[in-house]
Amino acid sequence: MAARRKHTVGIDLGTTNTVIARNFEALHIEGNGCVMPSAVAFPPNGSTLVGKAARRRRALDPKNTILSAKRIIGARWHSSYTAQFREHYPYDLVEDAGGSPAFRTRVGDVSPVDIGGAVVRGLCELTRCPVQEVHAVVTAPVGFDRRRRDATALAVSKARFSSVRVVEEPIATALAYLHRSSLKYAFVYDLGGGTFDAAVVDCSSYPFRVIGHGGDPYLGGDDVDRTIALYVADRTLSRDGWDLTNDAVTFDRLVHACELAKCELGESEEAAIAIPSVDPAAPESCGVISITRDEVRQLTLDLVRRTFVICDEVLAQASLKARDMQAIFLAGGSTLLPGLRAYVESYFGTRPRFDLDPMQVVSLGASLAAARPAVSELLDPTG
Repeated sequence: MAARRKHTVGIDLGTTNTVIARNFEALHIEGNGCVMPSAVAFPPNGSTLVGKAARRRRALDPKNTILSAKRIIGARWHSSYTAQFREHYPYDLVEDAGGSPAFRTRVGDVSPVDIGGAVVRGLCELTRCPVQEVHAVVTAPVGFDRRRRDATALAVSKARFSSVRVVEEPIATALAYLHRSSLKYAFVYDLGGGTFDAAVVDCSSYPFRVIGHGGDPYLGGDDVDRTIALYVADRTLSRDGWDLTNDAVTFDRLVHACELAKCELGESEEAAIAIPSVDPAAPESCGVISITRDEVRQLTLDLVRRTFVICDEVLAQASLKARDMQAIFLAGGSTLLPGLRAYVESYFGTRPRFDLDPMQVVSLGASLAAARPAVSELLDPTG
């Protein structure tokens, strides 16, 4: 009797967005594409909102609208991850009984694992993805230690999948591309919402081997948004004498407005940020601050340069040079930043590939890792 085929999915539980894929196809949210914001909100009516509905509450109720929880999933209370997070976000964080950070909200203390679980459950519902008798592979940044990987798997397990295993995000990206390629060396450049990951992959035989990898957990789209926000705040202070950085909640609203402006710059050369909408207490004379693609390119140049420092280190690990890379694979929504692809091409001397959607490619690779027994050695052991 033939063995029953397992039902499998791949999940990219991202800092900014989450995607589920099955059989190399991202699952659709009816009328809303395939990408759902990794956001959870707890409004006063006692309900729990996820995705876009939650994210819309960020400016209204920032302390009860949780975004970017992945940045501290599995972290310890006294770690640098938690310290950095407290500097960047307006949430009320507390130490839980296990020595980890938790969000203090109107419904009580909620852990980053709980937030991740709510995101995955919500996306499964929106995509009508079954969970019973389904085996999931979730991705994690290459820099996550065992505690943080286990916390990521635990978050996904809250959706009640039959099993959950973990694959590193750069490996998932390489899988997505390399299942139809015959290269020797490839480089994965993954700039997401919260983390930059880089990896050199030896794909001369299958399953391939990662022979150099590195990353930075505080180098991604959230940091781009914050950089733009500090620039806008400085201009507002210089021009109008109004300081948008004095209050954490106001500054968070500014960061959110700058994120929306950044996305708008993907379609236009200029975007506007209405300061009175960010801070209702600001005088009307503050008006609008406009920002252009060229300004964003200049503002983010130092962040982009930091990615190439990591690329240098990863290549050195593999005892290879940039010119040895036969293919460069891009992943992560922040690879859409103005000018970034040109910088990547200049660094490697090879035009990067982005024929797979950078917002979906990690989940697509995870779906292959979930479905193919031959790549099981790339996955963490079943928990």
